[in-house]
Amino acid sequence: MSNPTTSSTTGTASVDVHSWVRALSTHCRSLTDRECIDALRELEELKAAAAAAQARITAAFDASQRATAGPAPRQDAARLGRSISAQIGLARRESPARGQQHLRVARALVDDMPHTLAALTAGRINEFRAMLVVKETACLSRADRRTVDRELAARLDGAGDRRVGDLAREISQRLDPASAVRRARKAEGDRRVTVRPAPDTMSNLTALLPVTQGVAVYAALRREAERLRAEGDPRTIAQLMADLLVARTTGRTVEESSSKPRTPTVEIGLVMNERTLLRGSQQPAWIPGFGPIPAPLARHLVRTADKVWLRRLFTSPESGELVAMDSRKRLFRGKLRELILWRDQTCRTPGCDAPVRHIDHPRPWARQGSSSSQNAQGLCEACNYVKEFPGWRADVFGGPGHVVEITTPTGHHYRSSAPPQPGAGPPGSPEEQLQRIIDDVA
Repeated sequence: MSNPTTSSTTGTASVDVHSWVRALSTHCRSLTDRECIDALRELEELKAAAAAAQARITAAFDASQRATAGPAPRQDAARLGRSISAQIGLARRESPARGQQHLRVARALVDDMPHTLAALTAGRINEFRAMLVVKETACLSRADRRTVDRELAARLDGAGDRRVGDLAREISQRLDPASAVRRARKAEGDRRVTVRPAPDTMSNLTALLPVTQGVAVYAALRREAERLRAEGDPRTIAQLMADLLVARTTGRTVEESSSKPRTPTVEIGLVMNERTLLRGSQQPAWIPGFGPIPAPLARHLVRTADKVWLRRLFTSPESGELVAMDSRKRLFRGKLRELILWRDQTCRTPGCDAPVRHIDHPRPWARQGSSSSQNAQGLCEACNYVKEFPGWRADVFGGPGHVVEITTPTGHHYRSSAPPQPGAGPPGSPEEQLQRIIDDVA
Protein backbone atom coordinates (compact mmCIF):
# COMPACT_ATOMS: atom_id res chain seq x y z
CA MET A 1 0.00 0.00 0.00
CA SER A 2 1.38 3.38 -0.95
CA ASN A 3 2.01 6.10 1.56
CA PRO A 4 -0.49 8.98 1.75
CA THR A 5 0.38 12.25 0.13
CA THR A 6 -0.71 15.70 1.12
CA SER A 7 -2.99 18.10 -0.67
CA SER A 8 -3.31 21.85 -0.26
CA THR A 9 -6.33 22.48 -2.46
CA THR A 10 -8.12 24.12 0.46
CA GLY A 11 -5.12 26.16 1.55
CA THR A 12 -4.05 23.74 4.30
CA ALA A 13 -2.07 20.51 4.19
CA SER A 14 -4.32 17.44 4.49
CA VAL A 15 -4.17 13.74 3.71
CA ASP A 16 -4.99 13.02 0.06
CA VAL A 17 -7.88 10.67 0.67
CA HIS A 18 -8.19 9.84 -3.02
CA SER A 19 -4.72 8.30 -3.09
CA TRP A 20 -5.69 6.10 -0.16
CA VAL A 21 -8.92 5.08 -1.90
CA ARG A 22 -7.05 4.16 -5.06
CA ALA A 23 -4.50 2.14 -3.09
CA LEU A 24 -7.13 0.33 -1.04
CA SER A 25 -9.26 -0.50 -4.07
CA THR A 26 -6.43 -2.61 -5.51
CA HIS A 27 -5.00 -3.86 -2.22
CA CYS A 28 -7.04 -7.09 -2.19
CA ARG A 29 -5.88 -8.34 -5.57
CA SER A 30 -3.79 -11.51 -5.79
CA LEU A 31 -3.59 -12.09 -2.03
CA THR A 32 -3.20 -15.50 -0.47
CA ASP A 33 -5.60 -16.53 2.28
CA ARG A 34 -2.97 -15.78 4.90
CA GLU A 35 -2.35 -12.37 3.38
CA CYS A 36 -6.10 -11.68 3.38
CA ILE A 37 -6.26 -12.20 7.14
CA ASP A 38 -3.14 -10.06 7.63
CA ALA A 39 -4.69 -7.33 5.48
CA LEU A 40 -7.93 -7.43 7.47
CA ARG A 41 -5.99 -6.87 10.69
CA GLU A 42 -3.95 -4.05 9.13
CA LEU A 43 -7.04 -2.31 7.81
CA GLU A 44 -8.76 -2.61 11.19
CA GLU A 45 -5.74 -0.96 12.80
CA LEU A 46 -5.83 1.72 10.10
CA LYS A 47 -9.51 2.42 10.90
CA ALA A 48 -8.66 2.76 14.59
CA ALA A 49 -5.75 5.08 13.86
CA ALA A 50 -7.99 7.19 11.63
CA ALA A 51 -10.58 7.41 14.44
CA ALA A 52 -7.84 8.58 16.82
CA ALA A 53 -6.75 11.19 14.29
CA GLN A 54 -10.37 12.35 13.96
CA ALA A 55 -10.54 12.72 17.75
CA ARG A 56 -7.42 14.90 17.83
CA ILE A 57 -8.64 17.02 14.90
CA THR A 58 -12.09 17.39 16.47
CA ALA A 59 -10.61 18.55 19.78
CA ALA A 60 -8.30 20.99 17.96
CA PHE A 61 -11.21 22.41 15.93
CA ASP A 62 -13.27 22.85 19.10
CA ALA A 63 -10.41 24.65 20.87
CA SER A 64 -9.80 26.92 17.87
CA GLN A 65 -13.48 27.86 17.53
CA ARG A 66 -13.77 28.68 21.24
CA ALA A 67 -10.54 30.67 21.23
CA THR A 68 -11.74 32.68 18.25
CA ALA A 69 -15.08 33.40 19.95
CA GLY A 70 -13.33 34.57 23.14
CA PRO A 71 -14.90 34.72 26.61
CA ALA A 72 -18.68 34.48 26.49
CA PRO A 73 -21.57 34.07 28.91
CA ARG A 74 -22.49 30.50 29.70
CA GLN A 75 -25.59 30.60 27.48
CA ASP A 76 -23.59 31.86 24.49
CA ALA A 77 -20.93 29.21 25.14
CA ALA A 78 -23.60 26.50 24.99
CA ARG A 79 -24.92 27.92 21.69
CA LEU A 80 -21.38 27.94 20.30
CA GLY A 81 -21.00 24.31 21.37
CA ARG A 82 -24.10 23.33 19.41
CA SER A 83 -22.78 25.15 16.36
CA ILE A 84 -19.46 23.32 16.62
CA SER A 85 -21.21 19.96 17.05
CA ALA A 86 -23.38 20.58 13.99
CA GLN A 87 -20.34 21.36 11.83
CA ILE A 88 -18.63 18.17 13.02
CA GLY A 89 -21.75 16.15 12.23
CA LEU A 90 -22.01 17.60 8.72
CA ALA A 91 -18.32 16.93 8.04
CA ARG A 92 -18.77 13.30 9.11
CA ARG A 93 -22.12 12.97 7.26
CA GLU A 94 -23.93 12.41 10.54
CA SER A 95 -26.55 14.22 12.61
CA PRO A 96 -25.78 17.13 14.98
CA ALA A 97 -26.52 14.79 17.89
CA ARG A 98 -23.86 12.38 16.69
CA GLY A 99 -21.55 15.33 16.08
CA GLN A 100 -21.99 16.34 19.72
CA GLN A 101 -21.24 12.78 20.80
CA HIS A 102 -18.06 12.70 18.72
CA LEU A 103 -17.02 16.05 20.23
CA ARG A 104 -17.51 14.84 23.80
CA VAL A 105 -15.57 11.66 23.14
CA ALA A 106 -12.75 13.57 21.43
CA ARG A 107 -12.39 16.07 24.26
CA ALA A 108 -12.39 13.31 26.88
CA LEU A 109 -9.80 11.23 25.03
CA VAL A 110 -7.47 14.14 24.25
CA ASP A 111 -7.77 15.96 27.58
CA ASP A 112 -8.15 13.17 30.14
CA MET A 113 -7.52 9.72 28.69
CA PRO A 114 -4.13 9.55 26.94
CA HIS A 115 -3.73 5.79 27.49
CA THR A 116 -7.09 5.00 25.88
CA LEU A 117 -6.28 7.35 23.01
CA ALA A 118 -2.89 5.65 22.56
CA ALA A 119 -4.60 2.22 22.48
CA LEU A 120 -6.95 3.52 19.79
CA THR A 121 -4.05 4.98 17.80
CA ALA A 122 -2.20 1.66 17.94
CA GLY A 123 -5.30 -0.31 16.91
CA ARG A 124 -5.54 -2.22 20.20
CA ILE A 125 -9.14 -1.07 20.56
CA ASN A 126 -11.65 0.25 18.04
CA GLU A 127 -13.60 3.51 18.09
CA PHE A 128 -16.71 1.95 19.62
CA ARG A 129 -14.77 0.59 22.60
CA ALA A 130 -13.09 3.94 23.15
CA MET A 131 -16.57 5.52 23.18
CA LEU A 132 -17.68 2.94 25.76
CA VAL A 133 -14.82 3.89 28.07
CA VAL A 134 -15.71 7.58 27.77
CA LYS A 135 -19.43 6.86 28.32
CA GLU A 136 -18.85 4.83 31.48
CA THR A 137 -16.59 7.50 32.99
CA ALA A 138 -18.64 10.56 32.00
CA CYS A 139 -19.93 11.11 35.56
CA LEU A 140 -16.43 11.19 37.13
CA SER A 141 -14.18 14.10 37.96
CA ARG A 142 -11.22 14.66 35.68
CA ALA A 143 -8.86 13.22 38.28
CA ASP A 144 -10.91 10.02 38.66
CA ARG A 145 -11.31 9.70 34.91
CA ARG A 146 -7.53 9.81 34.52
CA THR A 147 -7.21 7.13 37.20
CA VAL A 148 -9.61 4.88 35.28
CA ASP A 149 -7.58 5.54 32.14
CA ARG A 150 -4.35 4.41 33.84
CA GLU A 151 -5.90 1.29 35.39
CA LEU A 152 -7.54 0.24 32.14
CA ALA A 153 -4.40 0.65 30.04
CA ALA A 154 -3.11 -2.89 30.66
CA ARG A 155 -6.53 -4.58 30.59
CA LEU A 156 -7.90 -3.54 27.19
CA ASP A 157 -6.06 -6.07 25.01
CA GLY A 158 -8.36 -8.91 23.98
CA ALA A 159 -11.41 -7.48 25.78
CA GLY A 160 -14.70 -7.46 23.88
CA ASP A 161 -17.27 -4.67 23.83
CA ARG A 162 -19.12 -5.82 26.93
CA ARG A 163 -15.95 -6.54 28.86
CA VAL A 164 -14.51 -3.10 28.10
CA GLY A 165 -17.69 -1.41 29.30
CA ASP A 166 -17.86 -3.59 32.43
CA LEU A 167 -14.23 -2.86 33.33
CA ALA A 168 -14.65 0.89 32.96
CA ARG A 169 -17.91 0.84 34.95
CA GLU A 170 -16.41 -1.33 37.69
CA ILE A 171 -13.46 1.00 38.27
CA SER A 172 -15.68 4.09 38.05
CA GLN A 173 -18.11 2.80 40.67
CA ARG A 174 -15.25 1.87 42.99
CA LEU A 175 -13.68 5.31 42.72
CA ASP A 176 -16.91 7.30 43.09
CA PRO A 177 -19.98 5.22 44.03
CA ALA A 178 -22.00 8.35 44.82
CA SER A 179 -21.72 9.60 41.23
CA ALA A 180 -23.05 6.26 39.96
CA VAL A 181 -26.12 6.69 42.16
CA ARG A 182 -26.62 10.28 40.95
CA ARG A 183 -26.27 9.10 37.37
CA ALA A 184 -28.96 6.46 37.87
CA ARG A 185 -31.33 9.05 39.31
CA LYS A 186 -30.63 11.47 36.48
CA ALA A 187 -31.28 8.72 33.93
CA GLU A 188 -34.90 8.51 35.08
CA GLY A 189 -35.42 11.89 33.45
CA ASP A 190 -34.50 10.34 30.10
CA ARG A 191 -37.41 7.86 30.11
CA ARG A 192 -39.20 7.81 26.77
CA VAL A 193 -41.02 5.75 24.17
CA THR A 194 -39.72 5.57 20.60
CA VAL A 195 -40.70 3.78 17.41
CA ARG A 196 -38.39 2.63 14.64
CA PRO A 197 -39.01 0.77 11.38
CA ALA A 198 -38.28 -2.95 11.31
CA PRO A 199 -38.09 -5.38 8.37
CA ASP A 200 -41.27 -6.74 6.73
CA THR A 201 -43.39 -3.65 7.57
CA MET A 202 -43.04 -4.21 11.30
CA SER A 203 -41.93 -1.65 13.87
CA ASN A 204 -39.84 -1.61 17.03
CA LEU A 205 -41.74 0.16 19.82
CA THR A 206 -39.23 0.76 22.59
CA ALA A 207 -39.78 2.10 26.10
CA LEU A 208 -36.79 3.31 28.12
CA LEU A 209 -37.95 3.05 31.75
CA PRO A 210 -36.46 2.82 35.24
CA VAL A 211 -35.58 -0.81 35.88
CA THR A 212 -38.38 -1.42 38.40
CA GLN A 213 -41.05 -0.05 36.06
CA GLY A 214 -39.67 -1.90 33.03
CA VAL A 215 -39.58 -5.22 34.87
CA ALA A 216 -43.07 -4.63 36.28
CA VAL A 217 -44.56 -3.93 32.82
CA TYR A 218 -42.89 -6.99 31.32
CA ALA A 219 -43.95 -9.24 34.22
CA ALA A 220 -47.57 -8.06 34.03
CA LEU A 221 -47.76 -8.70 30.28
CA ARG A 222 -46.18 -12.13 30.59
CA ARG A 223 -48.35 -13.16 33.54
CA GLU A 224 -51.55 -12.30 31.65
CA ALA A 225 -50.25 -13.93 28.47
CA GLU A 226 -49.52 -17.16 30.35
CA ARG A 227 -53.03 -17.10 31.85
CA LEU A 228 -54.65 -16.73 28.42
CA ARG A 229 -52.41 -19.43 27.00
CA ALA A 230 -53.37 -21.80 29.82
CA GLU A 231 -57.05 -21.17 29.03
CA GLY A 232 -56.49 -22.43 25.48
CA ASP A 233 -55.60 -19.33 23.46
CA PRO A 234 -53.69 -20.62 20.39
CA ARG A 235 -51.36 -17.62 20.18
CA THR A 236 -47.79 -17.89 21.47
CA ILE A 237 -46.68 -16.13 24.65
CA ALA A 238 -44.79 -13.56 22.58
CA GLN A 239 -47.82 -12.86 20.36
CA LEU A 240 -50.12 -12.54 23.35
CA MET A 241 -47.77 -10.11 25.10
CA ALA A 242 -47.63 -7.95 21.96
CA ASP A 243 -51.42 -8.01 21.56
CA LEU A 244 -51.92 -7.21 25.25
CA LEU A 245 -49.62 -4.21 24.93
CA VAL A 246 -51.64 -2.87 22.00
CA ALA A 247 -54.95 -3.58 23.72
CA ARG A 248 -54.03 -1.87 26.98
CA THR A 249 -52.56 1.14 25.20
CA THR A 250 -55.31 1.76 22.65
CA GLY A 251 -58.31 0.66 24.76
CA ARG A 252 -59.25 -2.22 22.47
CA THR A 253 -59.74 -5.82 23.56
CA VAL A 254 -56.94 -8.32 23.18
CA GLU A 255 -59.08 -10.24 20.64
CA GLU A 256 -59.43 -7.12 18.47
CA SER A 257 -55.67 -6.59 18.61
CA SER A 258 -55.15 -9.90 16.81
CA SER A 259 -58.24 -11.28 15.06
CA LYS A 260 -59.66 -7.96 13.82
CA PRO A 261 -56.67 -5.82 12.92
CA ARG A 262 -57.76 -2.22 12.36
CA THR A 263 -56.09 1.13 12.33
CA PRO A 264 -56.34 2.47 15.93
CA THR A 265 -58.51 5.52 16.56
CA VAL A 266 -55.58 7.89 16.25
CA GLU A 267 -54.51 9.62 13.05
CA ILE A 268 -51.77 7.88 11.06
CA GLY A 269 -50.66 9.64 7.89
CA LEU A 270 -50.58 7.43 4.80
CA VAL A 271 -49.19 8.91 1.60
CA MET A 272 -49.94 7.02 -1.62
CA ASN A 273 -50.64 7.93 -5.21
CA GLU A 274 -54.03 7.39 -6.82
CA ARG A 275 -52.75 4.49 -8.93
CA THR A 276 -51.79 2.58 -5.79
CA LEU A 277 -55.10 3.40 -4.10
CA LEU A 278 -57.48 2.86 -7.02
CA ARG A 279 -55.75 1.06 -9.88
CA GLY A 280 -53.86 -1.78 -8.22
CA SER A 281 -50.40 -0.28 -8.76
CA GLN A 282 -47.57 -1.89 -6.78
CA GLN A 283 -45.86 1.46 -6.09
CA PRO A 284 -45.21 1.49 -2.29
CA ALA A 285 -47.00 3.98 -0.06
CA TRP A 286 -45.34 5.95 2.73
CA ILE A 287 -46.15 6.43 6.42
CA PRO A 288 -44.47 9.64 7.69
CA GLY A 289 -42.14 8.84 10.55
CA PHE A 290 -41.93 5.17 9.53
CA GLY A 291 -41.10 4.79 5.86
CA PRO A 292 -42.34 2.81 2.83
CA ILE A 293 -44.89 0.01 3.08
CA PRO A 294 -46.05 -2.39 0.31
CA ALA A 295 -48.98 -1.26 -1.83
CA PRO A 296 -51.23 -4.22 -0.86
CA LEU A 297 -50.73 -3.44 2.84
CA ALA A 298 -51.53 0.25 2.23
CA ARG A 299 -54.78 -0.67 0.50
CA HIS A 300 -55.61 -3.06 3.34
CA LEU A 301 -55.08 -0.28 5.89
CA VAL A 302 -57.45 1.97 3.94
CA ARG A 303 -60.13 -0.76 3.72
CA THR A 304 -59.96 -1.73 7.40
CA ALA A 305 -59.48 1.73 8.97
CA ASP A 306 -62.21 2.97 11.30
CA LYS A 307 -62.36 6.24 9.36
CA VAL A 308 -60.78 7.36 6.11
CA TRP A 309 -60.10 10.89 4.91
CA LEU A 310 -58.96 11.45 1.33
CA ARG A 311 -56.97 14.59 0.66
CA ARG A 312 -55.61 15.30 -2.81
CA LEU A 313 -51.87 15.92 -3.07
CA PHE A 314 -50.47 17.39 -6.28
CA THR A 315 -47.06 16.50 -7.67
CA SER A 316 -45.10 18.05 -10.47
CA PRO A 317 -45.51 16.00 -13.69
CA GLU A 318 -41.82 16.56 -14.51
CA SER A 319 -40.11 15.89 -11.17
CA GLY A 320 -42.72 14.11 -9.04
CA GLU A 321 -42.13 16.73 -6.34
CA LEU A 322 -45.00 17.41 -3.97
CA VAL A 323 -46.11 20.96 -4.79
CA ALA A 324 -49.63 21.54 -3.43
CA MET A 325 -52.63 20.06 -1.67
CA ASP A 326 -56.33 20.83 -1.53
CA SER A 327 -58.38 21.59 1.58
CA ARG A 328 -61.83 22.91 2.31
CA LYS A 329 -60.52 24.54 5.49
CA ARG A 330 -59.15 28.06 5.59
CA LEU A 331 -56.24 27.36 7.96
CA PHE A 332 -53.62 27.72 5.26
CA ARG A 333 -50.70 27.57 7.68
CA GLY A 334 -51.91 24.34 9.20
CA LYS A 335 -52.35 22.65 5.84
CA LEU A 336 -49.10 24.07 4.54
CA ARG A 337 -47.37 22.53 7.54
CA GLU A 338 -48.87 19.14 6.71
CA LEU A 339 -47.68 19.49 3.12
CA ILE A 340 -44.08 20.10 4.23
CA LEU A 341 -44.20 17.24 6.74
CA TRP A 342 -45.36 14.85 4.01
CA ARG A 343 -42.82 16.19 1.52
CA ASP A 344 -39.69 16.23 3.73
CA GLN A 345 -40.52 13.19 5.92
CA THR A 346 -37.43 13.64 8.18
CA CYS A 347 -35.07 16.48 9.11
CA ARG A 348 -33.60 18.01 5.96
CA THR A 349 -30.07 18.51 7.38
CA PRO A 350 -27.73 16.10 5.54
CA GLY A 351 -26.94 13.11 7.73
CA CYS A 352 -29.77 13.83 10.19
CA ASP A 353 -32.83 11.59 9.99
CA ALA A 354 -34.50 12.82 13.18
CA PRO A 355 -38.27 13.45 13.14
CA VAL A 356 -39.39 16.87 11.89
CA ARG A 357 -40.34 19.15 14.79
CA HIS A 358 -40.09 22.61 13.23
CA ILE A 359 -41.14 24.00 9.86
CA ASP A 360 -39.06 27.07 9.04
CA HIS A 361 -37.87 29.32 6.21
CA PRO A 362 -34.47 28.54 4.63
CA ARG A 363 -34.44 32.15 3.42
CA PRO A 364 -35.72 34.23 6.37
CA TRP A 365 -38.16 37.12 6.21
CA ALA A 366 -35.27 39.55 6.75
CA ARG A 367 -33.89 38.47 3.36
CA GLN A 368 -37.26 38.67 1.55
CA GLY A 369 -38.11 35.05 2.19
CA SER A 370 -41.73 34.17 1.50
CA SER A 371 -43.98 31.87 3.51
CA SER A 372 -44.50 29.23 0.84
CA SER A 373 -43.89 25.55 0.28
CA GLN A 374 -40.84 26.41 -1.85
CA ASN A 375 -39.28 28.49 0.94
CA ALA A 376 -39.95 25.98 3.70
CA GLN A 377 -38.16 22.98 5.13
CA GLY A 378 -38.74 20.48 7.89
CA LEU A 379 -36.07 20.36 10.60
CA CYS A 380 -35.56 18.71 13.94
CA GLU A 381 -35.43 21.05 16.92
CA ALA A 382 -31.63 21.01 17.23
CA CYS A 383 -30.97 21.72 13.54
CA ASN A 384 -33.49 24.56 13.46
CA TYR A 385 -31.80 26.30 16.38
CA VAL A 386 -28.31 25.76 14.96
CA LYS A 387 -29.07 27.54 11.69
CA GLU A 388 -29.76 30.74 13.64
CA PHE A 389 -26.21 30.87 15.04
CA PRO A 390 -23.71 33.42 13.67
CA GLY A 391 -22.01 32.30 10.47
CA TRP A 392 -24.76 29.87 9.40
CA ARG A 393 -26.84 30.47 6.29
CA ALA A 394 -29.44 28.55 4.33
CA ASP A 395 -30.72 29.12 0.80
CA VAL A 396 -33.28 27.38 -1.35
CA PHE A 397 -32.73 26.74 -5.06
CA GLY A 398 -35.25 26.41 -7.85
CA GLY A 399 -35.65 23.41 -10.09
CA PRO A 400 -36.71 19.84 -9.29
CA GLY A 401 -36.13 18.23 -5.93
CA HIS A 402 -36.50 21.31 -3.65
CA VAL A 403 -32.77 21.79 -2.97
CA VAL A 404 -31.66 23.57 0.21
CA GLU A 405 -28.01 24.55 0.66
CA ILE A 406 -26.48 25.06 4.10
CA THR A 407 -23.37 27.21 4.54
CA THR A 408 -21.43 26.76 7.80
CA PRO A 409 -19.20 29.29 9.60
CA THR A 410 -16.11 27.70 8.01
CA GLY A 411 -17.50 28.33 4.50
CA HIS A 412 -18.38 24.71 3.71
CA HIS A 413 -21.52 24.01 1.70
CA TYR A 414 -23.93 21.09 2.13
CA ARG A 415 -27.02 20.42 0.00
CA SER A 416 -30.11 18.33 0.60
CA SER A 417 -33.06 17.49 -1.65
CA ALA A 418 -36.56 16.53 -0.63
CA PRO A 419 -36.97 12.74 -0.85
CA PRO A 420 -38.98 11.38 -3.78
CA GLN A 421 -42.68 10.88 -3.25
CA PRO A 422 -44.31 7.45 -3.63
CA GLY A 423 -44.39 7.26 -7.42
CA ALA A 424 -44.31 9.98 -10.04
CA GLY A 425 -47.65 11.33 -11.18
CA PRO A 426 -49.21 10.34 -14.51
CA PRO A 427 -48.43 12.49 -17.56
CA GLY A 428 -50.30 15.74 -17.97
CA SER A 429 -50.89 18.98 -16.17
CA PRO A 430 -51.90 19.15 -12.48
CA GLU A 431 -55.44 19.92 -13.66
CA GLU A 432 -55.49 16.78 -15.81
CA GLN A 433 -54.13 14.73 -12.91
CA LEU A 434 -56.86 16.11 -10.65
CA GLN A 435 -59.54 15.25 -13.21
CA ARG A 436 -58.28 11.68 -13.39
CA ILE A 437 -58.55 11.37 -9.60
CA ILE A 438 -62.07 12.80 -9.63
CA ASP A 439 -63.09 10.42 -12.43
CA ASP A 440 -61.72 7.41 -10.54
CA VAL A 441 -63.43 8.37 -7.28
CA ALA A 442 -66.70 8.96 -9.13
